[in-house]
Order: sequence, then C-alpha cells, then structure tokens
Amino acid sequence: MSYVEKNLLPGESIVHRGRLHWIVYAKSIGLVLLGLVLMYPWSQDPALSKLWIFGAVALVLALIVAIPAAIYSATTELVVTSRRVVAKRGLVRRDTFEMLHRRVESISVHQSIAGRVFGYGTLVLHGTGGGLETIPTVAAPLAFRNAAMAQSDAA
Repeated sequence: MSYVEKNLLPGESIVHRGRLHWIVYAKSIGLVLLGLVLMYPWSQDPALSKLWIFGAVALVLALIVAIPAAIYSATTELVVTSRRVVAKRGLVRRDTFEMLHRRVESISVHQSIAGRVFGYGTLVLHGTGGGLETIPTVAAPLAFRNAAMAQSDAA
C-alpha cells in the first residue's frame, strides 16, 4: 500500500497517478552503451585488446549510478486525488507536498526540446500564500496538470 493510499482523507479517492520518466536512468544507459562499445572486440590489434577493461569499468559504474535513480523513481509518488495534489519523495528521509485543490493557483509545465520529444517535463505547483513545489522528470506532465486542474475546477 502506497503512502497516499494510507493517508487518504474520508471520502477522498485517487483520480490520477503520475510517475517519473525513464530519463532518470539516462546516465546509466549512456554508461552501459559506452561499456558495450568498449567491450566489443574491435580488432586483434594488441593496442586495442585492453579496451574491454574500460568497458567493464563503465558497466560497473552504470550499475552504481542506476541504484540511486532506481530508489528515487521507486520512492516518488505523484497523485491527484479528489481533494488535493500530493507529491511524496524519499525512502529514509521523506518529503511530502500536499495542497488542497482550492489552494492551487497554477501548475506550470516546463519542457525542453528533449522533454517534448521523449514526453517528460518539470511540474511547478504554485499555491496561494507562496507555496511552491518543483517536481522534475515527470512522465506525461501535461496529463498530470490537466487532471489536477480538472479537479481544481470541480472543487
């Protein structure tokens, strides 16, 4: 059972779940590709025969870099409920952001060119009284924003 499911208010239901995009693993994917290229037996030239060592190091580094990204991805919850918007991050140290729909002033979506091509972006939630929360690398950020704003209109 997720954090949000455990902390639903009476009569509250989950309307939309957001998730992080696979781009959080970009560094790991790049290191895996580099490692595979270096491990490929390019030639029988003795000068190139030791490149597999660098390839193996790149693969080990890819695993090391992937662990924090996997923890970040697995421990981040983005949810629009019938009453509020909830963002929870963290495994040991937990950071939560909960804002009632009537307190949401706007939700901004920032997307780079790569973000538009691959379908991810940064959500910025602006609340009354200066509340501000930034959530990077959200998959389908426009769908999350639309779900939140639809609930805000209904509230």
